[in-house]
Amino acid sequence: MKTEIRPAFDEAVMAAELPVRKAAAKMVQLLQSLDLVQLWGHPGLNFEKLHGMIEPTTGQQLFSLRVTGSARAITCLLNGPTIVLVSLHVQHDKAYRK
Repeated sequence: MKTEIRPAFDEAVMAAELPVRKAAAKMVQLLQSLDLVQLWGHPGLNFEKLHGMIEPTTGQQLFSLRVTGSARAITCLLNGPTIVLVSLHVQHDKAYRK
């Protein structure tokens, strides 16, 4: 699967503590080795739809990916398939606020 990394995601990763940075790098490598079916079924990534939330730039549905036990990546899917890493939230609950 192709990945696109938005500046907000990259900046949040660089500002995060080392364990989160390492986990984010590992997640990106894993995403590049998966296809869409594998992504949906991967137990560690916990890929899930964020109901009622859309990406303001593209209008695409937003999804959540587990980076660590507390950190989540907000993503959207484009045709291709391409997964877009929109933002990173090191506190799980803040990832789901509009």
